[in-house]
Amino acid sequence: MKNLPNNPELTFKMYELISGYWIACAIYSVAKLDIADLLANGPKTLAELAKESQSHEISLYRLLRATASVGIFEELPDGKFRINDLGKTLLSDVPGSIKPWALANLGEHFPAFGNLTYGIKTGKVPFDDAHGKSVWDYYKDNPEAGVNLMNAMAGVSGAVLKGILDIYDFSPYKTLVDIGGGNGAMLFAVLYASPSSKGIVFDEPYVVEKTATQIPDELKDRCTVYGGSFFEEIPANADLYMTKWVIHDWSDAQAIALLKVCHKAMPVGGKLLIIDSVISDELNEPHAGKLLDLNIMAMTTGKERTLKEFKTLLKESGLLFKSLIATNTEVSSIIECEKLS
Repeated sequence: MKNLPNNPELTFKMYELISGYWIACAIYSVAKLDIADLLANGPKTLAELAKESQSHEISLYRLLRATASVGIFEELPDGKFRINDLGKTLLSDVPGSIKPWALANLGEHFPAFGNLTYGIKTGKVPFDDAHGKSVWDYYKDNPEAGVNLMNAMAGVSGAVLKGILDIYDFSPYKTLVDIGGGNGAMLFAVLYASPSSKGIVFDEPYVVEKTATQIPDELKDRCTVYGGSFFEEIPANADLYMTKWVIHDWSDAQAIALLKVCHKAMPVGGKLLIIDSVISDELNEPHAGKLLDLNIMAMTTGKERTLKEFKTLLKESGLLFKSLIATNTEVSSIIECEKLS
């Protein structure tokens, strides 16, 4: 007869893991209600917050009491609520904001995670089944959500860019292309760090149309955008190509096709940086990429890969693996490769 382990700590640990989505959904609600923005200029009463967010006062209190209990905002003795440093990460329109990430992950992404078992049983994409279309078509059909996702990636990206710039010297390269560069956050940071370099943000036309309006004034003479499909053609003859959190969105066959397009565009001796999570081969070892891989499985045909798997992709696409460079986070290792012929 099977028996549960006689260990209450394990029972409560599993309970906490299962109930983690309660906190995540509460964060989504405070983000959707703009609570951080409403508190940005100082503490407010519950009545004020309820009126300004058009919320039911007692229900809003229960939400804020719960989020304050896990360190998001503070409930004061006089009954007012105050923003704190953790709550500030949910402010709108500030560099590094996590608000867009909360809105995307707990908005259109959430049904895909609820459908994860479907993907595991069938090998198909849970998002496609939940929404009736691929994630890429969803964002084309819902451009406001697409812009929010682009901002979400920029917010998360901001947390890792310093680690990339601290470890890799971009200054020797005169022309750079950021493949799937979204709103340009990565390339802008690189160009600030490399004053003699020029760069191109390459992405879908509907993406770079928005990006073109966001190029900082001081970079406009060194940064341009180019729209197209990276499965067809990208700008040619740059010294350095880079692609962050793109390869993991695609199956092996699709990734090889993309990399072959890169190979064709690159000059002999040109470099390509693939910035992605590289999963450790160690069994049972915690690694951010192992959980991120579930997100990729829920959303796309892609996956997070080990170094061996990346080397296979590079070999199939004609690129030479040069080195693996660790950064300050497990989600943004740098795979440096080169075109020899």
